Amino acid sequence: MSLRHRHARLLRKPAELMLVPMIDIFTVLVTFLLMTAVFSRIAVVELDLPSTAEGPAVTEPQFRLEVIVRKAGFELTNGTSVIAAIPKQDGAYDLRTLSELALSLKQDHPDVDDASVLLEPEIAYDDLIQVMDAVRSTETTADGGVKPTRVMLFSNIAVGDAPINGGTST
Repeated sequence: MSLRHRHARLLRKPAELMLVPMIDIFTVLVTFLLMTAVFSRIAVVELDLPSTAEGPAVTEPQFRLEVIVRKAGFELTNGTSVIAAIPKQDGAYDLRTLSELALSLKQDHPDVDDASVLLEPEIAYDDLIQVMDAVRSTETTADGGVKPTRVMLFSNIAVGDAPINGGTST
């Protein structure tokens, strides 16, 4: 090899990195990911959980709705006596009847916003959420109206353990 060829090889510029194709690939990738992403809405529900702390004396309300979720169905009580029992229909909880009874009770006690949902062990989380939704609000049509409107029922919901079968909560 001649001295001239060696000198030319040493003076040659190093190869450049081409970034344009890489930027194009990342642009297509980001566009694809944004178009296929599923944007979900997270709902936050505030719950009143019982506490063991001593607090100021609270007067008991005259009416307090309790929905006891059992494997066989629902029991609606006012804390001391049973209002209604709603058995399962074809192996599923009858949420429509629960909403109708909650609406009727709300019409009888319009100032009450508190309710308790009490669960037996081994009740599915999805069932708890559906019961809370049925007790919190319902859709109804106004007199002669076509469009259904959402009516708030018992918006302050507390969650707890169900009393032993046949008993009521205190």
